[in-house]
Amino acid sequence: MSFSAGSSEVSQVATLEASLDLSRDKVNFAEVGQWNFSIGIGLGNRSNPLIDGEDTPLYIIPSLSYYGEHVYYDDGVLGYSYEITPQLYVSAITQLNAHAGNFSQWHPTNFLVPTTSEPTNNSMLSNTYPLSPKEVADTPVSVALLSKRNWALDAGAQINYFTPQDIMLQFNLLTDVSGVYNGFNAQLKIEKTWGFSQIQPLSVKLSTSWDWYSEKLANYYYGISYLDNNEIASYYYPSSGRNITVGLTANYQFNSQWRAVLTYRRTTLGESIARSRMVRHSKSKTFFIGAMYNF
Repeated sequence: MSFSAGSSEVSQVATLEASLDLSRDKVNFAEVGQWNFSIGIGLGNRSNPLIDGEDTPLYIIPSLSYYGEHVYYDDGVLGYSYEITPQLYVSAITQLNAHAGNFSQWHPTNFLVPTTSEPTNNSMLSNTYPLSPKEVADTPVSVALLSKRNWALDAGAQINYFTPQDIMLQFNLLTDVSGVYNGFNAQLKIEKTWGFSQIQPLSVKLSTSWDWYSEKLANYYYGISYLDNNEIASYYYPSSGRNITVGLTANYQFNSQWRAVLTYRRTTLGESIARSRMVRHSKSKTFFIGAMYNF
């Protein structure tokens, strides 16, 4: 049977995929060859760290999954898994890159990314206007002044390991297969789930992840170049780096169909992204409280 792989977590509501279910429990109770659909209704928000970027209100959260013997689909992640041992799985996966969600409010990952040429001439790194370094650093750039950032499709390999102590370790390495940003990203995630014998319907999960992004990914989404509006004061080319996400989720199961959910996540952006003049906040937060109904 397949396991719930989970999507990469950056600053997106794609992280809700891991928040609104317990990965291993979802596998244990899912029927092979059956589609599973649930709807979450409640109150929540995903903050956008970009200047003039729109926050995403979260009132209805859909969840869709399917588990075959090897092939599975889980809230935006399509994969083929192979069981090495009952605790260790290796998968080939593909999913939308979540960074584009900061530039498009209706990007699918906010609720569960044409190829552009890169500059090759170092002279493009100079300021277009005669501003001092401090003036340049203090000049904000609205998303409205930037060229369009396209959606991208990633694919690669993922490893999941489950310990007897209900700890999940996950590592994936993905590359852009759509030719949008032509870079890589990787994630290392640790997740711990607690059950309570005194309150059996209640479960609590803590997670943390380190999300590495390549220089090409950072430049495509958060860099400022000659491809953007000519009125922008200077160019910015971020380096590779990592985002760090911590999260807390609580589930209370009323019956086989209804459960209450509370989830909170905070992503701290890597320094190279946070220093971009299109970024207003170095942190992005996701919050949701409500009820899930399983069809």
